Amino acid sequence: MIQNIDPAELQEALTRWGGQLVYVHLEVNPGAYWRNGKAVLDAAFVRGSGTFRVFLQLDGEQGLIQVDQLTHMQLTDDQVICIGYDQQSRLSRTLEVSLTPFKM
Repeated sequence: MIQNIDPAELQEALTRWGGQLVYVHLEVNPGAYWRNGKAVLDAAFVRGSGTFRVFLQLDGEQGLIQVDQLTHMQLTDDQVICIGYDQQSRLSRTLEVSLTPFKM
Protein backbone atom coordinates (compact mmCIF):
# COMPACT_ATOMS: atom_id res chain seq x y z
CA MET A 1 0.00 0.00 0.00
CA ILE A 2 1.29 3.45 -0.91
CA GLN A 3 1.61 5.78 2.06
CA ASN A 4 3.26 9.07 2.97
CA ILE A 5 6.96 8.66 3.57
CA ASP A 6 7.86 7.75 7.12
CA PRO A 7 11.59 8.57 7.08
CA ALA A 8 12.53 6.20 9.93
CA GLU A 9 10.64 3.30 8.35
CA LEU A 10 12.10 4.00 4.91
CA GLN A 11 15.61 4.32 6.37
CA GLU A 12 15.23 0.98 8.15
CA ALA A 13 13.95 -0.76 5.01
CA LEU A 14 16.89 0.43 2.91
CA THR A 15 19.53 -0.08 5.61
CA ARG A 16 18.70 -3.77 6.01
CA TRP A 17 19.96 -4.34 2.45
CA GLY A 18 23.40 -2.87 3.15
CA GLY A 19 26.14 -5.02 1.66
CA GLN A 20 23.74 -6.76 -0.75
CA LEU A 21 23.37 -6.58 -4.51
CA VAL A 22 20.33 -4.45 -5.37
CA TYR A 23 18.61 -3.46 -8.59
CA VAL A 24 17.54 0.14 -9.13
CA HIS A 25 14.81 1.69 -11.25
CA LEU A 26 14.94 5.47 -11.49
CA GLU A 27 12.50 7.64 -13.41
CA VAL A 28 12.18 11.42 -13.53
CA ASN A 29 9.33 12.91 -15.56
CA PRO A 30 9.80 14.33 -18.01
CA GLY A 31 13.07 13.10 -19.27
CA ALA A 32 15.02 10.37 -17.45
CA TYR A 33 14.62 6.61 -17.12
CA TRP A 34 17.06 3.96 -15.89
CA ARG A 35 16.02 0.36 -15.23
CA ASN A 36 17.87 -2.59 -13.69
CA GLY A 37 21.02 -0.76 -12.74
CA LYS A 38 22.70 -3.04 -10.24
CA ALA A 39 25.28 -2.50 -7.55
CA VAL A 40 26.07 -3.44 -3.98
CA LEU A 41 24.32 -1.02 -1.64
CA ASP A 42 26.87 0.35 0.80
CA ALA A 43 24.60 2.79 2.69
CA ALA A 44 21.31 4.63 2.38
CA PHE A 45 20.18 7.94 3.84
CA VAL A 46 16.75 9.58 4.02
CA ARG A 47 16.65 13.33 4.70
CA GLY A 48 14.04 16.06 4.79
CA SER A 49 10.52 16.75 5.98
CA GLY A 50 7.40 17.12 3.87
CA THR A 51 9.33 16.11 0.79
CA PHE A 52 12.31 13.83 1.18
CA ARG A 53 15.68 13.14 -0.39
CA VAL A 54 17.06 9.61 -0.63
CA PHE A 55 20.76 8.91 -1.11
CA LEU A 56 22.01 5.47 -2.11
CA GLN A 57 25.75 5.06 -1.67
CA LEU A 58 26.98 2.26 -3.89
CA ASP A 59 29.90 0.01 -3.00
CA GLY A 60 33.39 1.08 -3.91
CA GLU A 61 33.53 3.64 -6.67
CA GLN A 62 30.26 2.57 -8.29
CA GLY A 63 28.63 5.87 -7.43
CA LEU A 64 25.95 7.69 -5.53
CA ILE A 65 22.28 8.06 -6.42
CA GLN A 66 20.30 10.99 -5.06
CA VAL A 67 16.59 11.52 -5.67
CA ASP A 68 14.80 14.47 -4.12
CA GLN A 69 11.19 15.67 -3.82
CA LEU A 70 9.90 12.22 -2.82
CA THR A 71 6.55 12.17 -1.02
CA HIS A 72 5.24 8.59 -0.84
CA MET A 73 6.53 5.05 -0.35
CA GLN A 74 5.52 1.43 -0.61
CA LEU A 75 7.55 -1.21 1.23
CA THR A 76 7.54 -4.98 0.75
CA ASP A 77 9.98 -7.69 1.82
CA ASP A 78 11.93 -7.48 -1.44
CA GLN A 79 11.16 -4.02 -2.83
CA VAL A 80 11.18 -0.37 -1.78
CA ILE A 81 9.26 2.10 -3.93
CA CYS A 82 9.56 5.85 -3.42
CA ILE A 83 7.38 8.23 -5.42
CA GLY A 84 7.29 11.99 -5.75
CA TYR A 85 4.21 13.88 -6.84
CA ASP A 86 4.29 17.48 -8.02
CA GLN A 87 1.98 20.31 -6.91
CA GLN A 88 -0.65 19.16 -9.41
CA SER A 89 -0.62 15.56 -8.07
CA ARG A 90 1.21 14.25 -11.13
CA LEU A 91 3.89 11.59 -10.81
CA SER A 92 7.20 13.42 -11.16
CA ARG A 93 9.78 10.87 -9.97
CA THR A 94 10.13 7.26 -8.95
CA LEU A 95 12.92 5.39 -7.19
CA GLU A 96 12.56 1.63 -6.85
CA VAL A 97 15.10 -0.61 -5.16
CA SER A 98 14.76 -4.38 -5.31
CA LEU A 99 16.66 -7.52 -4.44
CA THR A 100 15.63 -9.02 -7.80
CA PRO A 101 15.69 -7.59 -11.34
CA PHE A 102 12.66 -5.68 -12.57
CA LYS A 103 10.64 -7.05 -15.47
CA MET A 104 11.45 -5.35 -18.75
